[in-house]
Amino acid sequence: MTGINLIGGVTGDNGYGGQPTISSDGSRVGGTNINPATQLGEAAIYDVNTATWTNLGGIGNSLDLSTSSGWGISGDGQTLVGLGWAGEFTGHAIRWNQGTGMVDMGSTSPGQSSRANTTNFDGTVVGGWQDNDNGRQGAVWVNGVQELIFDGDGFGVSEVWDISDDGQWVTGITYGAQTYRYNTVTDTFEYIDPVAGDFFLPTSLGLGITADGSTIIGATRDFGPPIFGTGWIWQEGVGTVKLADYFTSIGVTYEEGFLFSAPSAISDDGLFIAGYGFSPTEGVVGWVVQIPTPASAMLLGLTGLVGLRRRRN
Repeated sequence: MTGINLIGGVTGDNGYGGQPTISSDGSRVGGTNINPATQLGEAAIYDVNTATWTNLGGIGNSLDLSTSSGWGISGDGQTLVGLGWAGEFTGHAIRWNQGTGMVDMGSTSPGQSSRANTTNFDGTVVGGWQDNDNGRQGAVWVNGVQELIFDGDGFGVSEVWDISDDGQWVTGITYGAQTYRYNTVTDTFEYIDPVAGDFFLPTSLGLGITADGSTIIGATRDFGPPIFGTGWIWQEGVGTVKLADYFTSIGVTYEEGFLFSAPSAISDDGLFIAGYGFSPTEGVVGWVVQIPTPASAMLLGLTGLVGLRRRRN
């Protein structure tokens, strides 16, 4: 299989919920697919080798067009996480595994929703959010047990968006210019400072993290279109810089005026970064940058808007 291949499936943009993600070896895609028997969206896995979708069902209910939705696949391709409708207007985080089938991970706030966004390589640590009095609070499920994430002052932070290979490190979204890094083993939390000039932007998104948790990529933005956000990279011991400035510093050449708006994925070793941005000549495009050594890098190319958020873990 080469080039761009349409595989079907649906996304939140279609009103079904979910997002496409891909296993580490590229053999399985997680997401949402329409069940032909019910015409409702279900969490599903696409097998690249057989070019077939397998629908995974739900947890007993449906709402509008959806029974369940897939939001993240594990690196080994054996676990899919997302949201299933548990009752009228109430969704629960779900975890489907090749061996155990569909599991309702529940809600720790009665009558309120939860959702799983991502998982580590073997599916044992899951990240997402839990609705409660703190709003949409970040949460991790370690071997199925939920832990809510609080900052050093005891305030709840927002949803988890990515997890390192071993499940030790997570990053996510905050409504403020700082995002965060949280250690699920030591239960330690730290804010990540924004780049200069972004202190007053209302949203910061930690969108990707390396295997050792030492590098995080993401974006800050206002309430306008995400394509006009500011992509950034944070490195332990170095701090946060704009992604464009980082690429320039290591020798990446790119079109003048190009906006690296939203880096959405980074490889375990930090040598590949991908996302979408805005080209003055091409409009909205996807991009991939390879960084083979600290002194040498290249922009691999621009494509149509990236449709897959690659699961490195």
